[in-house]
Amino acid sequence: MKKDPIHPYLMASAITAIPFILICLTAMIDIDFLTVIDQNIGQHLYHWGPAPFTSFVQYFTLIGNAQGIIPLTLVIAGAFYYISRKWKVLLWTVFTILVGVGPVVYIIKNIIQRPRPSYLTHLVDQGGYAFPSGHATGAVLTWATLAFLTWYYFKDRYPKMMPYLIGFSVFMAVAISASRLYLGVHYLSDVIAGWSIGATWFILCLNYFNLFIANKTSAENDIQTAHLKEK
Repeated sequence: MKKDPIHPYLMASAITAIPFILICLTAMIDIDFLTVIDQNIGQHLYHWGPAPFTSFVQYFTLIGNAQGIIPLTLVIAGAFYYISRKWKVLLWTVFTILVGVGPVVYIIKNIIQRPRPSYLTHLVDQGGYAFPSGHATGAVLTWATLAFLTWYYFKDRYPKMMPYLIGFSVFMAVAISASRLYLGVHYLSDVIAGWSIGATWFILCLNYFNLFIANKTSAENDIQTAHLKEK
């Protein structure tokens, strides 16, 4: 019997959604309990570095803003369109990152409507609701997408580089997310929920890539075809 290719992706996305669901349930049952935990942890992660480091974090966190994510997404999408010569790859990249960090996060924020931390002084100007962290969601989606596409198209050519690529992508996702805690504009549970949503959305989009892009032709054939078109 042929296995359903969708099943493992649905299972994986269900698992990655668990932290988000648990945080939501905890907030519904006892929001004060969740807030106390967030505050106890958050005060130790807030503004612990010297002034030069704080200035660096204030600029670094801009990578996760719309002004950072949109250009980065377009660069990634354009680069892998050039590599693959497939419009589907370009559209998949834009859809995966920008829809996930845009409408999906916006809808959830406005349903939950959790205020940002008020017990700390915000070290950057940030409006809107706190839950989930859009920076955390966007960081996961952006760097996971970049890591996946690089792995998909170059894993056979540069296998030794893949662990470094994955490590760097994880570092960037964590660092951008942590900057929100350092600057006092998010609770830890906001960030964890953002990671959960980002991972879940990415896996669901990965299923589409597997069904409608990856199964058509191999990555190596994509690159070879692109090179032939150039000649």
